[in-house]
Amino acid sequence: MRSRGLTAVAGTDRGVSELVGYVLLVGIVIAGALAIMVFATPLMNDSQDQQVDETSEFAMEEVDARLTSLAASGGSAATEFRLLENEQQTHNEPELVANKGHINVTINKNSTCSVNTSLDSIRIETETDDTLVYEAGGVWRQSSEGGVVAVTPPTLSIQNGHVDLSLTNLTGSVSGGSTEALLNATTSNQDTRNAIQTLYQGNCKRPDNVTVEIKSNLYEGWAEHLEDTGGYTSLTVDENNETTTAFLAQSALPPETNDAVNNVVNLTNASYMSNVTVSQSGIAVSKNASNNYTVYVEPVADDINIGTVRNISASGNVTRDPVDVMFVVDESGSMGNPAAGSSKDKYQVARGAMQNFTTYLTPAYDRAGLVGFKKISSGWTNRFVANVYRTNDYRLSGNLTKFNSTVNKTKHSGGTFTAIGMKRAHSILSLESNETRDKYIIMLSDGKNTGTQEIYVGDTRYTDPDPATERIATLANRSRTTVHTIGFADNAGDLNEAFLNQTATNGGGKYYYAKNASELEKAFERIAKRVSSTQQIGRTPFSTNISANGSIQTPQITGNVSNIANVTKMNKTFLNVNDPTAPSTFSHAFSISDGGNVNFSATVYGCDQWVTTGQKQTTNGSNYPVTRCKTMNPSKNTTVSGSDVTVYTNANSTAFTTMLGNTRTADWQANLTDLVVNRSLYNATTDQLSLDSNQALVLYDFPDGKNSDNKMLVLYTIGESDEMRPANVVDISISNIELEQE
Repeated sequence: MRSRGLTAVAGTDRGVSELVGYVLLVGIVIAGALAIMVFATPLMNDSQDQQVDETSEFAMEEVDARLTSLAASGGSAATEFRLLENEQQTHNEPELVANKGHINVTINKNSTCSVNTSLDSIRIETETDDTLVYEAGGVWRQSSEGGVVAVTPPTLSIQNGHVDLSLTNLTGSVSGGSTEALLNATTSNQDTRNAIQTLYQGNCKRPDNVTVEIKSNLYEGWAEHLEDTGGYTSLTVDENNETTTAFLAQSALPPETNDAVNNVVNLTNASYMSNVTVSQSGIAVSKNASNNYTVYVEPVADDINIGTVRNISASGNVTRDPVDVMFVVDESGSMGNPAAGSSKDKYQVARGAMQNFTTYLTPAYDRAGLVGFKKISSGWTNRFVANVYRTNDYRLSGNLTKFNSTVNKTKHSGGTFTAIGMKRAHSILSLESNETRDKYIIMLSDGKNTGTQEIYVGDTRYTDPDPATERIATLANRSRTTVHTIGFADNAGDLNEAFLNQTATNGGGKYYYAKNASELEKAFERIAKRVSSTQQIGRTPFSTNISANGSIQTPQITGNVSNIANVTKMNKTFLNVNDPTAPSTFSHAFSISDGGNVNFSATVYGCDQWVTTGQKQTTNGSNYPVTRCKTMNPSKNTTVSGSDVTVYTNANSTAFTTMLGNTRTADWQANLTDLVVNRSLYNATTDQLSLDSNQALVLYDFPDGKNSDNKMLVLYTIGESDEMRPANVVDISISNIELEQE
C-alpha cells in the first residue's frame, strides 16, 4: 500500500512541473514579441521611408529625362509626368519654385555682353526630410543639414574652352499627380537667339574671357559639379551670397580666339596688332608671330569695263561686219565742167574720190557698186536714165581693183534726176546684199533736179524727183541701209541743200558740201572712215600686278582662258583681265608671312589686234559694239602705280566719299557708288565704309576714257576678320515650358 501511495505522490509532482513549463514558455514568447515590437518597428519604418525616398528620386529622374527630351524636340510639343506614386500623400506635395537664383554668362567682363537667366526648379520634400530638386537640367538632393549632391548632372559643361548651357524656364504649377509639360518652341527659339546676340555683340564677338556665375541655394552642389568637370581658370564659392563662379581666361579658351597670335587682322590697327602699314606703296601687317596670312584680291565689279568709245577700222586690225557700198553719181552735163581748185573736170575728180574711197575697204571682204543717173531730153519727150556699171558682170564686186577701172567709165550729159539712181541702187542692195553686211548708199549731185517726170516708189506715183528720192532714202534706211549725200558745186546756191540734207536724214546718214576738188576728196574720205570703221567701246587691255614681299603674283581667271590675250614676263603669264569674253572675273590668291608687304600696280598694254565680241553697250542713247584686244603688245605698256593707286580702309571713309563724288562714269560703266553699296561695302546714307576689319578697297586710276575716269576698285582681304565669331565658345539654349496640373 505504501508502495501504491508512494506511487500516487510521485504522479502529483509531475503535473505541477508541466504547468510551470507552459507558463514559462508563454512568457518567453510574449517577451520576444514585445522585444521585436520595441526594437524592430523603427527599423521597419526606416526601411519604408527609404523605399519612398527612392521612389521619389526615381520619379524626379523621370521628370528630368522627360523635360530634357521635350526641350530637345525642336518644335512645340508636350509630355507628362507623375511625381508621387500615391495621390493621397499630401505631406510631401511637390512645388514649383520660380526665380530662385540665376545663371549669368558674361563675355570679356563686359556688362553689355551679359545674359542673366533665372533659375526655376521643382522641389519635393522626402520622408527623410531631404529635398529633391530638379534645377537646370539636373536632379539634386539637399539634406536637412544643408549638404547638396548631384543625383544627375545639370546641363552646364565647361570643356576644352567651350561653355555649353541648356536652361529650362518653368511656369505654371505642378502636382504630385499627373502634370502636363508644354514646350513653346517659338519663344524658346527667340530667347535663345536673343541670348546669343547679346553675348556676341560689339567687341565681344571675339571672346578674351568668359565668366559663368550660378546663384542658387544649391551652390555647394554646383561647385562640386564644376570641380569634377574642370575646364576653367578659377572657381570661386561665395557662401554669403550663395554663388559659385567659374572664370575662363584667354588661356582656357580655344587657341583660335587668341587674337594676339591667330590670323585675325584689323587694318585700322587694333590693340592686338603689333603694326599695320597702309599706304599707296602697299599694305603690311604684323603681330610679331610666326603667322602666314591668306590674301585674296578680287574686283568689286563683276564686269570691269575699263575702256573708251573709239573709232576702230579694218586698218586697225579689228574684225567688223563686211560692207556693201553703192555709189550713186550724177552724170549730168554739168559734171563735165571744171572742178574748182583742180585742173580736172568734176566727173574726173569724182572718179578719183571714189577710187580713193575703196582704199579704206578690204578686198574680197567688202564690195562696191556704181550707178550713174541723168535725165535726157529728146524732142518732146524726157526720159531718165540709170546706168548700172558692172565689174566682171557683177553689180556688187569685191574685186576693188577692177572696180576702180569700172569707175573710169562714168559719163556726163543731160540733166539731173536723182530718184532713178537711188531707186536702182536700193534695188541692187535689196537683192544682192543681206543682213550680215553693213549697207551704204553714197549719192553725189552737182546741181538741182531738173524738171518733172513720173516715177513710182512702191505703189506711190511721183512726178517730182525730190520727194521720190527722199522716200527711197527712208525705205532704204528701214532695210538697214545708211544713205549719205554730197553736194559738189562751187556755189552752194547751185544745189538744193535742203533736199540733200533731208535725203541724208531720212537715210540715217549725213550731208556733206564740197565746193572744190579737195573738199570732195575729204568728204569721201570722211564717209570712208565712217563706213570702214566703227565707233566701238574698246576694252583697255591690262593686267594687275600684285607683289608679296617682292614676288609677283599673277592674276588668275577660272575657266578656259585659251582665247584670252596674255603676255609673258619673267617667266610668268599675265592675262588680259579686262577681256569681256573671259569666263570669270580675275582674282589673286596667295599667302604672306607676318610683317610682309603687299604692293599694288597694273600694266596697260598696247593692242596689235582688236576683234569684236558680239556684245553691245549703250551710251548717250546709242548702242556701241564692244571690242576686245586679241593680241597685246608688251613693248607698248604703261604702269599704273604710285599716285594712281589708292588704298582705303574704314578709317578713310571721308576721303572715299570725296573720291566717289568726283568720279565720272560713262553710261556703259557701272557706277562706283552703286557697286560698293550693292556689295554692302559702303553706306551711302552715313557716307561710311563698312568693310570687315581685314579688308581694304584698292582704287586703280587708269587713263581716262571718253566721259569716263576709268577707275577700278578691287577688294583686298588678308587673314580673318574680327567680325567672325569663333564657333562654340559659349552656346546657350533656352526652353520655355509651361506646367499644368491634370
